[in-house]
Amino acid sequence: MLRLKDVTLALGSFKLSNISLHVEQGTYLVLLGPTGTGKTVLLETIAGMHRVDSGSIFIDGKEVTNLPPEKRRLGVVYQDYALFPHMRVHENIAFGLRLRKQPKDLIRQSITKIADFLEISSLLDRRPQRLSGGEKQRVALARALVLQPCVLLLDEPLSALDRYSRDRLRRELKRIHREIGVTIFHITHDLNEAFFLADKIAVMKNGRILQQGNPVQVLDRPHNRAVAELIGIKNFLEAAPRSSGLHTKLGRFELSPLPSFPEGTSKVVLTIPVWSIELLPERQDDIYAWKGKMKVTDLNVTDEQVEMELRHSSGQCIKTALSRRELAKMPNPVAIGDAVQIGIWKHGLSYII
Repeated sequence: MLRLKDVTLALGSFKLSNISLHVEQGTYLVLLGPTGTGKTVLLETIAGMHRVDSGSIFIDGKEVTNLPPEKRRLGVVYQDYALFPHMRVHENIAFGLRLRKQPKDLIRQSITKIADFLEISSLLDRRPQRLSGGEKQRVALARALVLQPCVLLLDEPLSALDRYSRDRLRRELKRIHREIGVTIFHITHDLNEAFFLADKIAVMKNGRILQQGNPVQVLDRPHNRAVAELIGIKNFLEAAPRSSGLHTKLGRFELSPLPSFPEGTSKVVLTIPVWSIELLPERQDDIYAWKGKMKVTDLNVTDEQVEMELRHSSGQCIKTALSRRELAKMPNPVAIGDAVQIGIWKHGLSYII
C-alpha cells in the first residue's frame, strides 16, 4: 500500500538518506526515533509537502513521487490537530468532502457514520476551543478517516495528551485499525506507544532507517547499539566468546546453544533488557545465563514500578525494574546499600558484533 524506494531529501543541513520502506495493505507501521531525527520530514515527504531529490514513492501500487498532496489519497492527523477554530466540528469533518464537491446528502451521511464510529456525535455543534485534547484528536481522526484514505499518516498523535486521554486514544487507534483495516503510518518517540500499536516497526535516527521488522524481531535482535538504545535496552556488557560461553566482567554467561559468531570474532556486546533481570531468583537454574550478588546503588519508585541500579564487585553496573507488587512480595524490604542475589535470564539476551 505504501512503498518508498531510496528516498533522499536535503533540507538545509538536514538530510533523509536512502529511505526504503514497504508497508503492506492493512499494516500498522510505527516509525520510532528520537526528536529531531527526521520523522516528521519523512511523513511530510510521503504526504507530498516536500519534493524528493531522488528516489520514488508508491501508494496503492501507483507512483506518486511528483503528484501534489491532494492527489495522493492520504489522511493526515497532526500533533497539534490543525482544526479550523472558526468552524464547528461537523464543518471541520466535512471540509475535505466539500473540497471534493461531494453531494450534501452524502456528506451528511458520511459525517453521521464516522461520528458514531468515533463516539463524537454529541460534539458536532461545538467549536474546537470548547473541546478537550482527546476530543480534538478524535475530531482530527474523523476529518482524516471520512475521506477513506489509502494510508492514514499520524504525526505524534498522542504526545500532547494527558496520560488518561493518551491511554484511551491509544486503544481507540487499535480499534480503528482493527475494524476499518486502514493502513497506518504513525510516527512517535514513545517506546510503549510504538510496541502497543505496531504490526511493524521501523527505527530511525539522523535521517536513516536503522532497522525494520515486526516488534518481537526488533526487540530480540537489535542490529546495532543505536537501535538497542532506542528500543529501551539499558544494559550493555562487553563479552569474549569462548566455547564455554560468553566471558564478561560479571563472569561467564552460560548460553545453550552458544550463538554462532563469524570466524575471528573476539569481542561482542551483550544486550540485557531490564525485564530479564530477576531479584531473588527462585526458578530452575537452567533458565539463567548468570546468577550472583550485586549491591543496590540507586532505587526510585514510580507509580507503577521500582527502578534499581545494581553494582557488581567488579565495578560493572546494571539497571533493572520491578513492579511494585513484586517488591511487596519480597520477604524483606530492599534499600540502597543492600546486597541482593540476582539471576539474568537466558531469554531476552542478545548480542551486537
